[in-house]
Amino acid sequence: MEIKITGKIDDPRQRVLAIEAVTRSICDSAGTDPADGIMMLLTAAVHLQSQYSPRPMAENIETLARCLGGATVAAEGFFSLRSVPANGNKEGAK
Repeated sequence: MEIKITGKIDDPRQRVLAIEAVTRSICDSAGTDPADGIMMLLTAAVHLQSQYSPRPMAENIETLARCLGGATVAAEGFFSLRSVPANGNKEGAK
């Protein structure tokens, strides 16, 4: 496996897209559904948190849960997220 990023990625949106592209590439190489990348990314986030945080894991879990909310807000700002149908509502959640 070789991953090479050249240049400086200053834009946070572009950094997210780069991470997404690498994740898709890994899933393609492994022959798995790109949706499996979600679990890979979450697992990597937990691993990074545990490596760099001096806090106990119980506190890290709470921090990661709050981060998921922040990531959802950031993704909505970076991209147009599609609404998910709720309770059979074909038009999407309202």
